[in-house]
Amino acid sequence: MKYANLVKNINWQLLLAVPVAAGILHICATLDAPHLTAASAYSRLAPALPTNRMQVLNVTSPGAEPLPFLSPDARYAMCLFDTSAGPVSVASTLPPDIGWTLTVMTPQGDNIYGAASVAARPTPISLVLVPSEEAFLGVTPEARGIARDAQQPTILAATKGIIVVRGPDKGFSYQRHVEAVLKDAHCTARSF
Repeated sequence: MKYANLVKNINWQLLLAVPVAAGILHICATLDAPHLTAASAYSRLAPALPTNRMQVLNVTSPGAEPLPFLSPDARYAMCLFDTSAGPVSVASTLPPDIGWTLTVMTPQGDNIYGAASVAARPTPISLVLVPSEEAFLGVTPEARGIARDAQQPTILAATKGIIVVRGPDKGFSYQRHVEAVLKDAHCTARSF
């Protein structure tokens, strides 16, 4: 009898609202977490990286990582880009090995572009980062009657961020090859 009265007196709407509210709070906290961090990856890397120039980072070792949780089995080249003075060209050719990637990230940590290598062939990547989608980059070669001899670059609207080229560190015998590919990647201010 006691249990029957207890079940009868429970506010079922309130009981169901509690897990729903907890779920909504969890989702909001998860989505807002990047904005609540004290030191973002961008704020940690910005003082150490030159603007609009790719820099190959030293081999990561325990306690000397530029960012927490960087993979010790990979090598990195990074570029801090800023399109306030004009477009920035980014180019890299990822070798036909598994594990090579190029990503473009905003200061807030949003990944706005990502490309990975393909095992069968080299993957050429050519990007132009512009301050807004309305930017005019000049008349195309085709419009001037000139055949384009290279792949047309991908246009991305971005004002500031970091470009990361990541390559697998497969040991001493591949070290020169990995260094050469990372040094070949470039990120430069583009003139109109």
